[in-house]
Amino acid sequence: MGYRSLMQGLLARIALGVFGLLTAAMLLLAVFNDRGALQVRAQSQKLNVLQAEIERLEQENEQLAREIHALRTDPATIERLAREQLKLVKPGEVVLVAPEQ
Repeated sequence: MGYRSLMQGLLARIALGVFGLLTAAMLLLAVFNDRGALQVRAQSQKLNVLQAEIERLEQENEQLAREIHALRTDPATIERLAREQLKLVKPGEVVLVAPEQ
């Protein structure tokens, strides 16, 4: 075995070691950097939470819009709220109040 074959074997092992280290470094960067897999997953979870909140708020807005429309146009809704919240009665009506337990 000559000097040249020893050097080629050594260079091959060094090249393989460097390649292995670079591969490991790239994998670590792919997982842990600011655009890595862990960060992408965390951002995806945040996005899902925000989308659910947007959906909930949109539904709440639709319900409030329906209530506003009813308050502006439906006399029965206005009367119901006047009776329930303001405790108003029509002339001639008698109100019976049950004691609370």
